[in-house]
Amino acid sequence: MKALNGKIVVITGGAAGIGREMALAFAREKAHLLLLDIDPDQLEATVAELTRHKAVASGYRCDVSDPEEVARVAARILEDFDHVDVLVNNAGIVIGKPAAEVSYEELRRIVDINMLGVMWMTRQFLGEMMTRNSGHIVNIASAGGLLAVPVLADYSATKFAVVGYSDALRMEMKKFGCRGVKISCICPSVIDTGMFEGFTPPLLNPWLRPDDVARKVVRTVKREKDYLKIPFMVKMIPLFKVLPASWMDRLAALTGTHRGMDHFTGRMTED
Repeated sequence: MKALNGKIVVITGGAAGIGREMALAFAREKAHLLLLDIDPDQLEATVAELTRHKAVASGYRCDVSDPEEVARVAARILEDFDHVDVLVNNAGIVIGKPAAEVSYEELRRIVDINMLGVMWMTRQFLGEMMTRNSGHIVNIASAGGLLAVPVLADYSATKFAVVGYSDALRMEMKKFGCRGVKISCICPSVIDTGMFEGFTPPLLNPWLRPDDVARKVVRTVKREKDYLKIPFMVKMIPLFKVLPASWMDRLAALTGTHRGMDHFTGRMTED
């Protein structure tokens, strides 16, 4: 099992929500935390909270949708610390509108943060990890990246992309002889952070506690697992997808998946 004591851990969207909970969980492992977030006030508050808990933490204001800012912040991190042991690509947003109502600007924003933000941030640190043949990329995807949800078409599309990107990265590391660089893809159902306020989880998929998810992410890193799929029903999705599409649609209706976003009131913020 991998030890995290003193390891340098970068978390995007690390100031609030599941990002903050993961920071606290990594802090309990005595990791050195570098938090990136678009909200400087929340970032400062979270770093101060970690410091009060005797954790070693620093904050970097960063908009993951801005490629120049990402490159600039990443260069500063590598200049300050030489390397990164664990990168957690967590920053993400949800819009929550029917596909026919989403504006181009909203589509551009969700793709820039949820998909390109993951890929471009990874690009900043992957080469150095491959040179050392050591490191761990953790991509926070979603159960919605394994099974699409109505009124979350754009969100599901970006999370499907993160799942595919993670799979390709994992295979690339083996292809190029960099087996010391690990890739983990995290696919939880809905986490109770406020981001999906008003969402009705499908049958047998209860709301997940942020602190519980965070602990399981850290355990996934320590055990160097390829995937974390929670709760149990998310593990069953690949089996269900062998069914004809019309059967899958009926199953989604029976489990309440089609109605999940009917009362959505969540927030379009990075989490």
